[in-house]
Amino acid sequence: MKTIKLLASVALAATIAAPSFAADADGTAGAIIIAPLQVASVTDLYFGTIAPSLTAADTVIVSAAGAKTCGAELTCLTEDHTAAQFDVTGEADITYTITLPTSISLSNGAGGSMTVDSFTGSKASGTLVAGADSFTVGGSLGVAANQATGSYTGTFTVAVEYN
Repeated sequence: MKTIKLLASVALAATIAAPSFAADADGTAGAIIIAPLQVASVTDLYFGTIAPSLTAADTVIVSAAGAKTCGAELTCLTEDHTAAQFDVTGEADITYTITLPTSISLSNGAGGSMTVDSFTGSKASGTLVAGADSFTVGGSLGVAANQATGSYTGTFTVAVEYN
């Protein structure tokens, strides 16, 4: 019985006299929310009015700077071509990257189609000075020999992403 009392006394003394090795601290959490990145189409990519060759395909190129090159097999009748323009808004002084499509199809609604490819941008990335920036986009329109007549349209998507 004395042994049990002695063991109980030793155990009680060990729990009372034992130093504590546990500690705790408070941390903080937070976040900064910036303006969402947005892109809006301002001007359409337009190749103008074109007369195709009866025998040979060719291309019309509108550069990102807005210059037009009409292939030798085509007759470009108007000078109303334009590069597409996009406005970008978001957090001031933050950089972003631009992604352009590979190719798209234009349709005249009556079964005729043409392809726009070789998209080029006035820049691959930008900085939102005062929260705004813009860029332009050009491309190459493939016109087939004896291309069907009509007004051709199609859409393309550009993507912007914060760095």
